[in-house]
Amino acid sequence: MPRARAASAVLLTAALTIGAAAAGAPAQAHPAHPLPGLEFLGVQTLPNALQFQGTTVGGLSAISYDRRTGQYFIISDDRSAKNPARFYTAKIDVTTTGPKVTLTGTKPWLEPDGATFPPTDSTATPPVVAPDPEGIAVDPRSGRLFWSSEGERIVPATGTPTLGDPTIRVADRTGRTKAQLPTLFHMSAEQVGPRQNQTLEGLSFTPDGRTLYASMEDPLFQDGPDPSATNGALTRITAIDARTRKPVAQYAYPLEKLFATPPAADSTDTNGLSEALALGDGRLLVVERASIFETNTWKIRLYLADTRGATNVLDKGLSGKPMRKQLLLDLSDVPGLRLDNVEGATLGPRLKDGRRSLILVTDDNFNTAEVTEFLAFAVEGL
Repeated sequence: MPRARAASAVLLTAALTIGAAAAGAPAQAHPAHPLPGLEFLGVQTLPNALQFQGTTVGGLSAISYDRRTGQYFIISDDRSAKNPARFYTAKIDVTTTGPKVTLTGTKPWLEPDGATFPPTDSTATPPVVAPDPEGIAVDPRSGRLFWSSEGERIVPATGTPTLGDPTIRVADRTGRTKAQLPTLFHMSAEQVGPRQNQTLEGLSFTPDGRTLYASMEDPLFQDGPDPSATNGALTRITAIDARTRKPVAQYAYPLEKLFATPPAADSTDTNGLSEALALGDGRLLVVERASIFETNTWKIRLYLADTRGATNVLDKGLSGKPMRKQLLLDLSDVPGLRLDNVEGATLGPRLKDGRRSLILVTDDNFNTAEVTEFLAFAVEGL
Protein backbone atom coordinates (compact mmCIF):
# COMPACT_ATOMS: atom_id res chain seq x y z
CA MET A 1 0.00 0.00 0.00
CA PRO A 2 1.21 3.58 -0.60
CA ARG A 3 2.68 5.67 2.14
CA ALA A 4 0.62 8.23 3.97
CA ARG A 5 1.14 11.70 2.59
CA ALA A 6 2.74 13.90 5.24
CA ALA A 7 0.50 16.51 6.87
CA SER A 8 1.16 18.57 9.94
CA ALA A 9 -1.32 18.09 12.78
CA VAL A 10 -3.43 21.14 13.35
CA LEU A 11 -5.62 21.56 16.41
CA LEU A 12 -9.10 22.44 15.26
CA THR A 13 -11.34 23.21 18.19
CA ALA A 14 -15.09 23.23 17.86
CA ALA A 15 -16.42 26.44 16.37
CA LEU A 16 -18.80 28.50 18.47
CA THR A 17 -20.88 29.65 15.52
CA ILE A 18 -23.81 27.90 13.94
CA GLY A 19 -24.04 26.97 10.28
CA ALA A 20 -26.92 28.98 8.84
CA ALA A 21 -29.88 26.59 8.99
CA ALA A 22 -32.11 26.33 5.98
CA ALA A 23 -35.34 26.73 7.89
CA GLY A 24 -34.37 28.64 10.99
CA ALA A 25 -33.09 25.76 13.10
CA PRO A 26 -32.47 26.64 16.76
CA ALA A 27 -29.01 28.04 17.29
CA GLN A 28 -27.58 25.92 20.09
CA ALA A 29 -26.61 22.30 20.48
CA HIS A 30 -28.03 20.42 23.45
CA PRO A 31 -26.46 21.82 26.64
CA ALA A 32 -25.92 18.37 28.20
CA HIS A 33 -23.02 17.66 25.84
CA PRO A 34 -20.17 20.08 25.10
CA LEU A 35 -19.02 20.38 21.52
CA PRO A 36 -16.28 17.90 20.56
CA GLY A 37 -12.89 19.22 19.47
CA LEU A 38 -11.10 17.78 16.44
CA GLU A 39 -7.41 17.52 15.61
CA PHE A 40 -6.41 16.66 12.06
CA LEU A 41 -3.73 13.95 12.10
CA GLY A 42 -3.01 13.17 8.46
CA VAL A 43 -4.14 11.62 5.20
CA GLN A 44 -3.31 8.61 3.06
CA THR A 45 -3.99 8.64 -0.68
CA LEU A 46 -4.54 5.47 -2.71
CA PRO A 47 -3.41 5.30 -6.34
CA ASN A 48 -6.07 5.95 -8.95
CA ALA A 49 -7.57 2.73 -10.37
CA LEU A 50 -5.64 0.61 -7.86
CA GLN A 51 -6.02 -3.08 -8.68
CA PHE A 52 -6.79 -5.31 -5.70
CA GLN A 53 -7.82 -8.97 -5.77
CA GLY A 54 -9.20 -8.70 -9.29
CA THR A 55 -11.14 -5.47 -8.71
CA THR A 56 -10.62 -1.77 -9.39
CA VAL A 57 -10.58 0.17 -6.13
CA GLY A 58 -12.64 3.32 -6.36
CA GLY A 59 -15.99 4.86 -5.65
CA LEU A 60 -15.47 4.39 -1.90
CA SER A 61 -18.68 5.82 -0.50
CA ALA A 62 -18.94 4.65 3.12
CA ILE A 63 -16.87 3.10 5.89
CA SER A 64 -17.85 1.36 9.13
CA TYR A 65 -15.69 0.18 12.03
CA ASP A 66 -16.42 -3.16 13.70
CA ARG A 67 -15.36 -2.60 17.29
CA ARG A 68 -15.60 -6.32 18.06
CA THR A 69 -12.91 -7.31 15.56
CA GLY A 70 -11.09 -4.04 14.82
CA GLN A 71 -11.89 -4.47 11.13
CA TYR A 72 -13.12 -1.74 8.80
CA PHE A 73 -15.74 -2.33 6.09
CA ILE A 74 -15.73 0.01 3.07
CA ILE A 75 -18.39 0.07 0.37
CA SER A 76 -17.82 0.86 -3.30
CA ASP A 77 -20.57 2.50 -5.32
CA ASP A 78 -19.62 0.63 -8.48
CA ARG A 79 -23.00 -0.45 -9.87
CA SER A 80 -21.59 -3.73 -11.19
CA ALA A 81 -20.17 -1.75 -14.13
CA LYS A 82 -16.44 -2.37 -13.61
CA ASN A 83 -16.75 -5.33 -11.23
CA PRO A 84 -19.72 -6.78 -9.35
CA ALA A 85 -21.11 -4.47 -6.64
CA ARG A 86 -18.85 -5.07 -3.63
CA PHE A 87 -17.27 -4.07 -0.36
CA TYR A 88 -13.73 -4.09 0.97
CA THR A 89 -12.25 -4.89 4.34
CA ALA A 90 -9.27 -3.01 5.74
CA LYS A 91 -6.95 -2.59 8.67
CA ILE A 92 -6.34 1.04 9.61
CA ASP A 93 -3.72 2.02 12.16
CA VAL A 94 -4.08 5.61 13.37
CA THR A 95 -1.18 7.47 14.98
CA THR A 96 -0.39 11.12 15.57
CA THR A 97 1.05 11.26 12.03
CA GLY A 98 -2.07 9.97 10.32
CA PRO A 99 -3.65 6.72 9.10
CA LYS A 100 -1.94 3.65 7.69
CA VAL A 101 -4.49 1.84 5.53
CA THR A 102 -4.08 -1.75 4.40
CA LEU A 103 -6.80 -3.39 2.34
CA THR A 104 -7.30 -6.96 3.55
CA GLY A 105 -10.03 -8.35 1.31
CA THR A 106 -13.00 -7.78 -0.96
CA LYS A 107 -16.30 -9.58 -1.48
CA PRO A 108 -19.21 -8.99 -3.84
CA TRP A 109 -22.68 -8.27 -2.54
CA LEU A 110 -24.83 -11.31 -3.22
CA GLU A 111 -28.51 -11.95 -3.84
CA PRO A 112 -30.26 -14.34 -1.42
CA ASP A 113 -29.53 -17.19 -3.85
CA GLY A 114 -25.81 -16.36 -3.87
CA ALA A 115 -25.73 -14.66 -7.29
CA THR A 116 -23.90 -11.36 -7.82
CA PHE A 117 -25.91 -8.29 -8.81
CA PRO A 118 -25.95 -7.69 -12.60
CA PRO A 119 -25.46 -4.20 -14.06
CA THR A 120 -28.41 -1.98 -14.86
CA ASP A 121 -30.14 -2.77 -18.17
CA SER A 122 -32.97 -0.39 -19.05
CA THR A 123 -33.68 -2.31 -22.27
CA ALA A 124 -34.55 -5.55 -20.49
CA THR A 125 -38.17 -6.52 -19.77
CA PRO A 126 -38.64 -5.78 -16.97
CA PRO A 127 -35.67 -3.39 -16.61
CA VAL A 128 -32.77 -4.63 -14.49
CA VAL A 129 -31.70 -2.16 -11.81
CA ALA A 130 -28.31 -2.67 -10.19
CA PRO A 131 -27.84 -1.47 -6.63
CA ASP A 132 -26.13 1.87 -6.12
CA PRO A 133 -24.29 1.13 -2.84
CA GLU A 134 -23.82 4.24 -0.71
CA GLY A 135 -24.04 3.42 3.00
CA ILE A 136 -22.71 0.63 5.23
CA ALA A 137 -23.06 -0.02 8.95
CA VAL A 138 -21.85 -2.96 11.01
CA ASP A 139 -24.47 -4.10 13.52
CA PRO A 140 -22.52 -3.84 16.82
CA ARG A 141 -24.48 -6.73 18.30
CA SER A 142 -24.74 -9.32 15.50
CA GLY A 143 -21.83 -8.26 13.28
CA ARG A 144 -24.06 -8.38 10.23
CA LEU A 145 -23.68 -5.77 7.50
CA PHE A 146 -26.47 -3.32 6.78
CA TRP A 147 -26.03 -1.51 3.47
CA SER A 148 -28.06 0.96 1.49
CA SER A 149 -28.65 1.47 -2.21
CA GLU A 150 -29.87 4.73 -3.74
CA GLY A 151 -32.05 2.92 -6.26
CA GLU A 152 -32.70 4.36 -9.70
CA ARG A 153 -34.94 6.91 -11.41
CA ILE A 154 -34.54 7.19 -15.17
CA VAL A 155 -37.54 8.97 -16.71
CA PRO A 156 -37.12 9.42 -20.48
CA ALA A 157 -39.24 11.89 -22.45
CA THR A 158 -40.79 8.91 -24.23
CA GLY A 159 -40.76 5.24 -23.37
CA THR A 160 -40.86 3.28 -20.14
CA PRO A 161 -39.25 4.73 -16.99
CA THR A 162 -36.64 2.69 -15.15
CA LEU A 163 -37.46 2.87 -11.45
CA GLY A 164 -35.85 1.18 -8.47
CA ASP A 165 -36.68 2.03 -4.87
CA PRO A 166 -33.89 2.90 -2.42
CA THR A 167 -33.21 -0.14 -0.23
CA ILE A 168 -31.51 -1.20 2.98
CA ARG A 169 -30.33 -4.79 2.89
CA VAL A 170 -28.91 -7.02 5.62
CA ALA A 171 -26.02 -9.29 4.67
CA ASP A 172 -23.77 -11.76 6.43
CA ARG A 173 -20.02 -11.30 6.43
CA THR A 174 -19.74 -13.08 3.06
CA GLY A 175 -21.95 -10.37 1.50
CA ARG A 176 -24.96 -12.64 1.02
CA THR A 177 -28.35 -10.96 1.46
CA LYS A 178 -30.30 -12.29 4.45
CA ALA A 179 -33.08 -9.71 4.68
CA GLN A 180 -34.33 -6.41 3.36
CA LEU A 181 -35.83 -3.65 5.50
CA PRO A 182 -39.24 -2.14 4.72
CA THR A 183 -39.01 0.44 1.95
CA LEU A 184 -38.77 3.99 3.33
CA PHE A 185 -39.23 5.90 0.06
CA HIS A 186 -40.68 4.93 -3.30
CA MET A 187 -39.36 6.13 -6.65
CA SER A 188 -41.94 7.62 -9.01
CA ALA A 189 -41.98 8.79 -12.59
CA GLU A 190 -43.83 11.84 -11.26
CA GLN A 191 -42.10 14.55 -9.24
CA VAL A 192 -42.92 12.86 -5.94
CA GLY A 193 -40.54 10.93 -3.73
CA PRO A 194 -36.74 10.84 -4.06
CA ARG A 195 -34.69 12.45 -6.79
CA GLN A 196 -32.23 10.32 -8.73
CA ASN A 197 -28.94 9.73 -6.93
CA GLN A 198 -29.99 11.80 -3.89
CA THR A 199 -31.46 9.18 -1.59
CA LEU A 200 -30.10 6.92 1.18
CA GLU A 201 -26.56 8.19 1.58
CA GLY A 202 -25.83 7.73 5.30
CA LEU A 203 -26.28 4.64 7.49
CA SER A 204 -25.21 4.30 11.13
CA PHE A 205 -26.06 2.35 14.30
CA THR A 206 -26.18 3.93 17.72
CA PRO A 207 -23.39 2.59 19.99
CA ASP A 208 -25.85 0.29 21.79
CA GLY A 209 -27.07 -1.15 18.48
CA ARG A 210 -30.72 -0.44 19.24
CA THR A 211 -31.32 2.19 16.56
CA LEU A 212 -30.23 2.46 12.94
CA TYR A 213 -30.23 5.93 11.38
CA ALA A 214 -30.75 6.21 7.61
CA SER A 215 -30.06 9.62 6.08
CA MET A 216 -31.27 11.11 2.81
CA GLU A 217 -28.72 13.08 0.82
CA ASP A 218 -31.16 15.76 -0.37
CA PRO A 219 -34.87 16.65 -0.19
CA LEU A 220 -37.75 14.64 -1.57
CA PHE A 221 -39.48 16.38 -4.47
CA GLN A 222 -42.40 17.31 -2.23
CA ASP A 223 -40.05 18.70 0.44
CA GLY A 224 -38.75 21.42 -1.86
CA PRO A 225 -35.82 22.15 -4.19
CA ASP A 226 -32.21 21.18 -3.59
CA PRO A 227 -29.89 23.66 -1.85
CA SER A 228 -28.75 26.45 -4.15
CA ALA A 229 -26.33 29.36 -3.87
CA THR A 230 -29.16 31.42 -2.36
CA ASN A 231 -31.11 28.92 -0.25
CA GLY A 232 -30.58 25.89 1.94
CA ALA A 233 -33.05 23.02 2.20
CA LEU A 234 -34.43 20.31 4.45
CA THR A 235 -33.71 16.61 4.06
CA ARG A 236 -34.82 13.64 6.15
CA ILE A 237 -33.09 11.40 8.69
CA THR A 238 -34.98 8.26 9.74
CA ALA A 239 -34.61 6.38 13.03
CA ILE A 240 -35.23 2.63 12.61
CA ASP A 241 -35.78 0.18 15.48
CA ALA A 242 -33.02 -2.41 15.06
CA ARG A 243 -35.16 -5.19 16.57
CA THR A 244 -38.32 -4.73 14.48
CA ARG A 245 -36.43 -3.14 11.56
CA LYS A 246 -39.25 -0.64 11.16
CA PRO A 247 -39.00 3.18 11.20
CA VAL A 248 -40.00 4.78 14.48
CA ALA A 249 -39.23 8.44 13.81
CA GLN A 250 -38.09 10.82 11.09
CA TYR A 251 -36.59 14.27 11.41
CA ALA A 252 -35.94 17.23 9.14
CA TYR A 253 -32.25 18.06 8.88
CA PRO A 254 -31.33 21.60 7.68
CA LEU A 255 -28.80 21.66 4.84
CA GLU A 256 -26.61 24.69 4.14
CA LYS A 257 -26.90 26.56 0.87
CA LEU A 258 -24.35 25.93 -1.89
CA PHE A 259 -21.09 27.74 -1.13
CA ALA A 260 -20.75 29.43 -4.54
CA THR A 261 -22.72 30.18 -7.69
CA PRO A 262 -22.06 27.56 -10.41
CA PRO A 263 -20.78 28.97 -13.72
CA ALA A 264 -23.50 27.22 -15.74
CA ALA A 265 -27.06 28.49 -15.38
CA ASP A 266 -28.46 24.95 -15.75
CA SER A 267 -25.98 23.40 -13.29
CA THR A 268 -27.17 20.61 -10.99
CA ASP A 269 -24.49 21.39 -8.39
CA THR A 270 -25.83 21.32 -4.84
CA ASN A 271 -25.04 20.60 -1.20
CA GLY A 272 -26.03 17.33 0.44
CA LEU A 273 -25.68 15.09 3.46
CA SER A 274 -23.11 12.40 2.72
CA GLU A 275 -22.90 10.73 6.16
CA ALA A 276 -24.47 10.92 9.62
CA LEU A 277 -22.82 9.00 12.48
CA ALA A 278 -25.08 8.12 15.39
CA LEU A 279 -23.44 9.07 18.70
CA GLY A 280 -26.31 8.16 21.05
CA ASP A 281 -28.71 10.40 22.99
CA GLY A 282 -30.16 11.68 19.74
CA ARG A 283 -26.87 13.20 18.57
CA LEU A 284 -25.30 12.68 15.15
CA LEU A 285 -22.03 13.77 13.59
CA VAL A 286 -23.08 14.90 10.12
CA VAL A 287 -20.95 15.38 7.01
CA GLU A 288 -22.25 17.92 4.49
CA ARG A 289 -20.60 17.74 1.10
CA ALA A 290 -21.01 20.38 -1.61
CA SER A 291 -19.32 20.72 -4.98
CA ILE A 292 -19.02 22.78 -8.13
CA PHE A 293 -18.28 20.04 -10.65
CA GLU A 294 -17.29 22.40 -13.47
CA THR A 295 -14.32 23.64 -11.44
CA ASN A 296 -13.82 20.50 -9.29
CA THR A 297 -14.10 22.53 -6.09
CA TRP A 298 -15.50 21.21 -2.84
CA LYS A 299 -16.84 22.37 0.51
CA ILE A 300 -16.86 19.75 3.29
CA ARG A 301 -18.25 20.59 6.72
CA LEU A 302 -18.78 18.54 9.88
CA TYR A 303 -21.68 19.32 12.19
CA LEU A 304 -22.98 18.09 15.52
CA ALA A 305 -26.72 17.59 15.06
CA ASP A 306 -29.43 16.71 17.59
CA THR A 307 -32.85 15.11 17.18
CA ARG A 308 -34.02 16.10 20.66
CA GLY A 309 -36.72 18.71 20.45
CA ALA A 310 -37.17 18.14 16.71
CA THR A 311 -40.61 17.28 15.31
CA ASN A 312 -41.24 13.68 14.28
CA VAL A 313 -42.23 14.01 10.60
CA LEU A 314 -42.57 10.30 9.82
CA ASP A 315 -45.17 9.99 7.06
CA LYS A 316 -45.78 13.74 7.25
CA GLY A 317 -44.67 16.99 5.67
CA LEU A 318 -41.75 18.93 7.10
CA SER A 319 -43.68 21.41 9.24
CA GLY A 320 -42.50 21.83 12.82
CA LYS A 321 -39.03 22.08 14.30
CA PRO A 322 -36.03 20.73 12.37
CA MET A 323 -33.00 19.23 14.04
CA ARG A 324 -30.51 21.54 15.71
CA LYS A 325 -26.96 21.57 14.45
CA GLN A 326 -23.68 23.30 15.18
CA LEU A 327 -20.57 23.59 13.05
CA LEU A 328 -17.62 21.54 14.26
CA LEU A 329 -15.19 21.92 11.37
CA ASP A 330 -14.97 23.29 7.85
CA LEU A 331 -12.29 21.20 6.14
CA SER A 332 -11.29 24.28 4.15
CA ASP A 333 -9.64 25.44 7.38
CA VAL A 334 -7.20 22.49 7.41
CA PRO A 335 -3.90 23.85 6.00
CA GLY A 336 -2.53 21.99 3.01
CA LEU A 337 -5.40 19.52 2.71
CA ARG A 338 -6.66 18.79 -0.79
CA LEU A 339 -10.44 18.79 -0.54
CA ASP A 340 -12.30 16.11 -2.43
CA ASN A 341 -15.54 14.14 -2.40
CA VAL A 342 -15.88 13.04 1.25
CA GLU A 343 -18.68 10.47 1.34
CA GLY A 344 -17.93 8.15 4.25
CA ALA A 345 -17.09 8.52 7.92
CA THR A 346 -16.72 6.25 10.94
CA LEU A 347 -15.55 6.46 14.52
CA GLY A 348 -12.67 4.10 15.14
CA PRO A 349 -10.95 2.96 18.36
CA ARG A 350 -9.58 5.27 21.00
CA LEU A 351 -6.04 6.55 20.62
CA LYS A 352 -3.40 6.11 23.31
CA ASP A 353 -4.29 9.49 24.81
CA GLY A 354 -7.95 8.49 25.16
CA ARG A 355 -9.33 10.53 22.29
CA ARG A 356 -11.55 8.85 19.70
CA SER A 357 -10.29 8.32 16.17
CA LEU A 358 -12.41 9.51 13.25
CA ILE A 359 -11.82 8.31 9.69
CA LEU A 360 -13.23 10.00 6.58
CA VAL A 361 -13.01 8.49 3.09
CA THR A 362 -13.44 10.11 -0.32
CA ASP A 363 -15.17 8.76 -3.41
CA ASP A 364 -13.10 9.40 -6.55
CA ASN A 365 -16.04 8.53 -8.83
CA PHE A 366 -13.53 6.42 -10.80
CA ASN A 367 -12.35 9.74 -12.20
CA THR A 368 -8.68 10.62 -12.68
CA ALA A 369 -9.43 14.24 -11.69
CA GLU A 370 -10.41 13.07 -8.19
CA VAL A 371 -8.64 11.04 -5.51
CA THR A 372 -9.28 8.30 -2.97
CA GLU A 373 -8.21 9.58 0.44
CA PHE A 374 -8.44 8.40 4.02
CA LEU A 375 -8.39 11.31 6.48
CA ALA A 376 -7.75 10.74 10.19
CA PHE A 377 -8.77 12.96 13.11
CA ALA A 378 -8.56 12.74 16.87
CA VAL A 379 -11.81 13.69 18.60
CA GLU A 380 -11.93 15.11 22.11
CA GLY A 381 -15.23 14.80 23.97
CA LEU A 382 -16.78 11.64 22.49
